[in-house]
Amino acid sequence: MTKKSKRNLWVVIVLVIVVGGLGAFQQQKNKQKPATEVTVETAGRQQLTATVSAEGKIEPVTQVKVSAEIPGRITKLPVKEGDVVAQGDFLVELDPETYKSALDAAKSALKSAKANKLKADADFKRVSELIARGMSSQADMDAMLAAAQLAEADLERAEANERQTRENLAKTRLMAPMSGTISVLNKEVGELTLGSQFQEDVILVVADLSKMQVQADVDENDITTVALNDTAQIEIDAFPDTTFRGIVTEIAQSASNVTGSGDFGADVTGTNFSVSIVLVDQVAGVRPGMSSTVDIETDYRNNTLSVPIQAVAVRKKGEGEAVTLTRDAEELSSRQAAEQVNAGTLDTTKLATKDELETGIFLYVNGEAVWKPVKTGIAADRYIEILDGVAEGDSVITGPYRSLARDLKDKDKVAIEKKEDKENKEKS
Repeated sequence: MTKKSKRNLWVVIVLVIVVGGLGAFQQQKNKQKPATEVTVETAGRQQLTATVSAEGKIEPVTQVKVSAEIPGRITKLPVKEGDVVAQGDFLVELDPETYKSALDAAKSALKSAKANKLKADADFKRVSELIARGMSSQADMDAMLAAAQLAEADLERAEANERQTRENLAKTRLMAPMSGTISVLNKEVGELTLGSQFQEDVILVVADLSKMQVQADVDENDITTVALNDTAQIEIDAFPDTTFRGIVTEIAQSASNVTGSGDFGADVTGTNFSVSIVLVDQVAGVRPGMSSTVDIETDYRNNTLSVPIQAVAVRKKGEGEAVTLTRDAEELSSRQAAEQVNAGTLDTTKLATKDELETGIFLYVNGEAVWKPVKTGIAADRYIEILDGVAEGDSVITGPYRSLARDLKDKDKVAIEKKEDKENKEKS
C-alpha cells in the first residue's frame, strides 16, 4: 500500500470516529431529561388560622316539646305555627268528659270509704267499751281493730285515687311552659294523642327564636382540636355569600354513628361528635332546620413562616422520590397525606411504612429542584406553618400538582414557568 493510500485510510478512520462521537454526543444530549417548568413562590410570614369544618342544622338554643301526659282526643287547639305565646298561655285541650266521669266515680268511692271508716271506728269503740265491762272477748276486739285498719287503708286508697283523677282532668288543658314561638305543630283538632306513658307524642314545640345555634357533626379525627368558647364562622345555605359569627358552647362526650353512601353505592359509617355553636349575630328570617356549614377556628398564628399548602408533599425519606401508596392513600391530597404522616395515621402498607416516609418541599436552587424535609405546624385554607427546614425568602416550588405529587425528584432540572405561559394555561 502506498503512502498516499495509507494517509487516506487514516483520514477516513478519523472522520468515522469524529462523526460517531458527534452522533453519540447528540444521542446522549437527546436522552437528557428536559427541564420541568414549575411555579415558584417565596416563603414568607403569614397570619394563619387553623379551622375544622363541619355541617349541621340550625335550631333554637332553648325549645320545649309539648306532649300530653294522658291519652285523649284534641278538642281545642287555638294556636298555629308562628304564633307567639307567653308562659302560661292556653295551648291545647283534650276531651275532658272521660276524666270528669272518672273524677265523679273517685269522689263517690271516697265518700263510701269515709263512711266505712266511720263505721269501723264506731264498732271498734263499742267493742272496747264492752271489753272494759267484761261483756266481750279479746277475739272480738282484734277483729274490730283489723276492720278499722282495713277501713283506714281503703280510705287512703280512695283519697289517692281521687287526687289522681283530679290531676288527670287538669292535664286535659296544656299551657305554654315558656314564652316563645310555636315552631312546630304536629297535631290538629280531632286527632288522638297517645300520652307520654307509652311514648313521646309531641303535639307542638315552643321555641325561643331570638337565640339560635348550629348543631354540627364534627368528625372524630377533628374533635380533639375543638374546645369550648372557640370562635366559628357560620354559613347558612339560605343566606348565600354571608358569614355569621358563632361560639362553641357545648361538645358531646359520646360519639354518634352516621351512615351514608360511599363509592359504588356502598354504605359508609362515620363516627361524629355533636357540637353546639351559638350564633352571636342576630339573623332575621333564620328558621329551625336550615342547613349550614361551620368553620371552627381551633388555633392561631401571627407572623409565622409559612408556604402554600400545595407545596408540601410526602416522599421517600432522604431521597425525595414518590412512593406507591394504597388506593385510599393515593386519593388524599398532599396536605391530607402530610397531616396523616405527622399523625402516624397514613396507611402505606402496600410499599412504604411511616418510618420510610417524610414530609417536605422542593426548593428552587440554581435551576434544580432540591428536596428539603420540613416540620409543619398548623394549616389554614391556603398556607401551612413551617417550623423547621425552610428559611424566609427561600424559593419554594408550588406546582404543577402532578410534578409535586409524582414526577419531581431531588436534583431534577427545573425552569420557572414564564408568566405568559402560565396565563395561557389558565385561559385554556
